[in-house]
Amino acid sequence: MSELPKYKFAKGTTVLRLIVAALLVVMCVLKIHLTYRGLDQPAAMDQAQIARSVANWNGFTTNLLRPIDVMTVANQSELTKEPFEVAKLRDTTYAPLNIAAMAVALKLSGMDNFDATRMTDGGYVYVADRVISATSMLFFCIAIGLSYSLIARMFDELIACATSCFMLCSELFLDYSISGLPQPLMLCCLLAAMHALLSAIRAAEDGADVWALFCIVICFVFVGLMCLSGWMSLWIAGGLLLFCMIHFRAGGSYAFAAGVVLMLFLIAPAIMNYRDTGSILGNAMLGLYNSFGGGEEAVMRSATINNTPLQSSGFVLRFFSHTFSQLRHLYVNMGSIIVVPFFFLALLNRYRLNDVQAMKWAIFCMWSFACIGMALFGVNTPENPSQLAILFVPFFTAYGLSLVFNFLARIKYEHSTFTQARGLALFIMILVSAGPFLSTIPNSVYMGVWLGDRARPHFPPYYPPALNLNLVSVTRPDAVIVTDQPWAVAWYANRKALWIPRLVDDFTTYLEPTLNKGGARVGGFLITPSSHSEPNSRGGIKGIVDEMGDFAPLALEGKLLQLTPRHNLALADMFVENADGSDNSMTLGKLVSSQGRFSQRIPLLGAEIMYYTEPGSVPQNQ
Repeated sequence: MSELPKYKFAKGTTVLRLIVAALLVVMCVLKIHLTYRGLDQPAAMDQAQIARSVANWNGFTTNLLRPIDVMTVANQSELTKEPFEVAKLRDTTYAPLNIAAMAVALKLSGMDNFDATRMTDGGYVYVADRVISATSMLFFCIAIGLSYSLIARMFDELIACATSCFMLCSELFLDYSISGLPQPLMLCCLLAAMHALLSAIRAAEDGADVWALFCIVICFVFVGLMCLSGWMSLWIAGGLLLFCMIHFRAGGSYAFAAGVVLMLFLIAPAIMNYRDTGSILGNAMLGLYNSFGGGEEAVMRSATINNTPLQSSGFVLRFFSHTFSQLRHLYVNMGSIIVVPFFFLALLNRYRLNDVQAMKWAIFCMWSFACIGMALFGVNTPENPSQLAILFVPFFTAYGLSLVFNFLARIKYEHSTFTQARGLALFIMILVSAGPFLSTIPNSVYMGVWLGDRARPHFPPYYPPALNLNLVSVTRPDAVIVTDQPWAVAWYANRKALWIPRLVDDFTTYLEPTLNKGGARVGGFLITPSSHSEPNSRGGIKGIVDEMGDFAPLALEGKLLQLTPRHNLALADMFVENADGSDNSMTLGKLVSSQGRFSQRIPLLGAEIMYYTEPGSVPQNQ
């Protein structure tokens, strides 16, 4: 089946571009201004607080202290005889490029100065949140432009315009555009790489092998930048390397050159990770525990990796289960765009243009490798820092649209009738894909305009004023806060935040002594709705117990106080002794009961957000 003939739009081309530009402006204003509610992704807040550190010339140091990171770096420091300092603990989980871009934005806007940009009592949106989201939105706009130009090169302006409209009317795509996650930047790099790959394919067809090799090198320069934006992009790079080896006549040479370019981008982060953790991958590979261990959160909150061993039994079965889960959720993970599944039918279509045909298989190779990576790391949620499916939306949509238009072209319409039929089909497809989202816009705009910066935050679990104002006022700048919401504390309160472990023994035996050795002191415990009220993430009391472990009574205490506001109950008082009656080890009650070490209970937002600290430790001058 040959593809749809390209129709020239002398005046229509300008109109199409104006439609895309107008829709882009409207959606940007809608998401970043009229309906904005702040950040809601833990990884975005985590990367933002690292970016603030970079903007203050402190390097990629982090305020978020994962127990496994603390112990790994401390143990590595003993081996290398280097001093261990909590204040200089460097993040080894995230790729650096998105963080660097955020740091530039924070520096240029003045948001790198935490004390000078504190919130006021008049709103719920942290101004620096909007700077982070605006940075993501900028990359999103660039990605729309790159997508439009690439698809216009491959197909025509109409398919390019329609693809852009689908992306701009996709709720998931727009959520990514203000999320602060690395996907918008990764998409920019991928689209730029595909521009270079298309030029390489065309050059190879014309016999210009030297120019083709140059284009492949440029392609992998952008792929390297994509990998520095998100480590999961390495799977996409692997698929592209395989395509280059198979498609080009000198595929081995091209792949070797591409691999060298890729390694040049990765060698510096690998050396730094090895210095800090003893592994060139840092702690990024611990994400595997999301699928084949006790869960990614479980291993990150453990003082030793032995507490959550990988489950080797049934590896193949679980791998295929996660792979099929990727396929089952493909439609949702790609923004619920109706033409996306048609890409797989387009694989069966023989396109007349060899470059379009070749690009189809390049995209399929990259997507296949991405699915393998996401299956290994257990990535199933639509909005996730490791989600790669969203990056393929422009390609899947364009090929799906081309197939639909091909079907229409095979029906013997007159030219005017064909144009009308194609326009009607496009309108129906956009309406079906974007209708549910578009129907919610009027109410969202009304609430945003009416409330302004007092629009409801993402609560539960996040309430920025409680951390940026209240928590800061009752803690010292050098205090370490043990909490179930460390990313929010690190970003909104600019305090060192230790992710609360599941075991009391981990805290008392390993973590607190290590923190003290590194020059830090625990200020108290902060319990938020992340552990007891976050919607759709807890399975009742059992879910809270499974999630919080030994600290579950502390999480339930806040919920109990909400249900019985007239009774000043302290649930932790029931856990002073061990179950067998012995009193020879540290228990939860000895830490946070009314007679424990952190006995002063300070409500930051009623019982929803409660801070437990040592009596007399609250600064008097704040």
